[in-house]
Amino acid sequence: MAKKKSAELITLLADVTIEAGSADGKSLPKFSVLAYTGGAMNVNRWSEPVVVDLAGLTEGKSIKANLDHESNQRVGHVTEVHNDGKSLTLNGVVSAKGAAADEVVANSESGYPWQASIEVAPGDISEVVAGKSVTVNGQTIPGPVMVARTGTLKGFAFVSHGADDNTVVKIAAIAAQEKNMDPELKAFIEEMLPEIDVSTLSASAVTNLRKDFEGKSGKRKSEPISGSDFFVERKLERDRVMAIREVTNKFLDMRPNDIEAIERMHDHAIESKMTPQDFRCEMYDSTIPLGRTPIRSKNELEMTASVLQAAICMSGRLTNLDKEFDDKTLQTAHTKFGNGIGLKQLYRIVAKARGWTGEDDEVTLDMHRIACNLVPPPRGYDIQASGFSTLSIPGILGNVAGKFLLEGWGGGEQVWRAITDVQSVRDFKQITNYRLSGSLKYEKVGAGGEIKHGTVSEDSYTGQADTYGKMFAVTRTDIINDDLGAITRIPLELGYGANDSFNEVFWTEFLNNSAFFASGNNNLATGVFGTLATTIPSLVAAEAIWMAQTKPNGQPLGMLPSILLVPPLSYRNALSAMQSTLVVGTSGPTPDANTFRNAYAVYTSPFMATSSFTGYSTIKWYLLANRPGFSTMLTVFLNGRDAPVVETDQAEFSVLGMQMRGYHDFGTKKMEYRAGVQGSGA
Repeated sequence: MAKKKSAELITLLADVTIEAGSADGKSLPKFSVLAYTGGAMNVNRWSEPVVVDLAGLTEGKSIKANLDHESNQRVGHVTEVHNDGKSLTLNGVVSAKGAAADEVVANSESGYPWQASIEVAPGDISEVVAGKSVTVNGQTIPGPVMVARTGTLKGFAFVSHGADDNTVVKIAAIAAQEKNMDPELKAFIEEMLPEIDVSTLSASAVTNLRKDFEGKSGKRKSEPISGSDFFVERKLERDRVMAIREVTNKFLDMRPNDIEAIERMHDHAIESKMTPQDFRCEMYDSTIPLGRTPIRSKNELEMTASVLQAAICMSGRLTNLDKEFDDKTLQTAHTKFGNGIGLKQLYRIVAKARGWTGEDDEVTLDMHRIACNLVPPPRGYDIQASGFSTLSIPGILGNVAGKFLLEGWGGGEQVWRAITDVQSVRDFKQITNYRLSGSLKYEKVGAGGEIKHGTVSEDSYTGQADTYGKMFAVTRTDIINDDLGAITRIPLELGYGANDSFNEVFWTEFLNNSAFFASGNNNLATGVFGTLATTIPSLVAAEAIWMAQTKPNGQPLGMLPSILLVPPLSYRNALSAMQSTLVVGTSGPTPDANTFRNAYAVYTSPFMATSSFTGYSTIKWYLLANRPGFSTMLTVFLNGRDAPVVETDQAEFSVLGMQMRGYHDFGTKKMEYRAGVQGSGA
């Protein structure tokens, strides 16, 4: 379990309840946040889900609440922190005076769904890899996951749109308006809208319903507009338009590349008589809020890790792209990188997303360090819930290399899958399985209800996994030469190499079988009946040998073979024998129907006739069974992973480059001699 330090902020999104202050102003509005329930969270720019260990969480000296993570937009402060080791709850008050505090409370009263963002600065980080688990915060959490063993609670912010749309701020002031509502008005609303809870209505909705109530009940008074009222309304409209333009200018400064969209929203706000507060909220809801992150264009916001991976895979001509990426991701990658993507371009995109502000065309060591997450982001680029998608060179290249590695692995021969029993092992220790014995056959249970114990055969076979692998590197030369093939072609070849390695181990074990297929084991057909499997008499003889096989207790096997494995020169003839409907060339008045049609699945492998393997042959063939626990071969994979994997890591801190390694944990062994019959071919 590796440990490392991180200076990046972990931001948690949570529900908030705000309780309105008293009408006389003697008590302040309060908020309460169930900040964290102890589980794993997806946090921007972290490669794996993150867990904050509440046992190691400390409080900052002064925990302030602001708006949109802007320190000059003060809202209030946290007064109580409740940490029971399983969950984290914060209580506080809206104690600040100013536009930000007024906006939070006013919009809450009108039903605006604020969200909350809690900041934690982590200390020691522990990594839990896939296949392992960790117990933290009273929960058992499976890997892969990063655990912040220590951390400091830094702050709290109200945000209008966060990474999790399910987090909502609810304001108790709305409930207060119901408590103080005219009973006649409340009865009118409940009769008019029986399916609506009055306490959930916004202030503007209640105002409109009150007008309907007053009009229908005759309580509305007609009040003609005086000259002074006319000018007041004109001044209010002027102030509204000016305030909307101030908000517009702020967003134009933050998003200069979105000027056309901001212009359309500005015009709509003016024409629809939208309030400045509602317009500001609409602007945030229509985009990803910035918090304290640097300015990003719309194009940069769409540069997700998946889009970049898809662009690299398209350039490297990975097959079955539609199975690896969704249509939207592929379309975005094609639109932005129609002419392909280069390694230098990838570095620049990722580095800029992580806060790099340089303009170098070449990949410098500083750019490499930021893109590979070797150093913290620049000052002022703290992670927020409203930040951008996680991008890192190791993560992107590792995922891409893994896809090409698997394509190479799957592109090689896979005949072994049809003729072996596959088991998962948890470590590299030798395992022992027992051969078929028949001593576990059920026996009738007597009147006393006693069930007798069975025994297993002392005749056993073993299996054990070993590790096979290779390393390669994306070097400084590859980066300078802009060689994308270093992360596409090399992993593909590594996949082919993994397939070659596995088949070499597998067929070395299978073909060295002179003591396995032997007359003493009653599983060998020789002489005229052992000739090529394309002749009907040979198949009949092999089946007869199979049928004569018994369990150690003398009982029949109770099963039939299903596979016909032949050397390459016999493959097409064997297919013909299994697919033909008639038998041609027999003499005498004998039936001509082919009773072997579709009897066996036919397989072949060039490894069977390769002279470098002990026991190779161009004429030997096999009738085989393959079911769990009953096969001529056993193959074990560590943790059930039946394909190789690739891992990435940056090179030494002072070196410009990346290291990758592909490896596979497996083992093969001959298993049950009764599960096959060999035709000697002579």
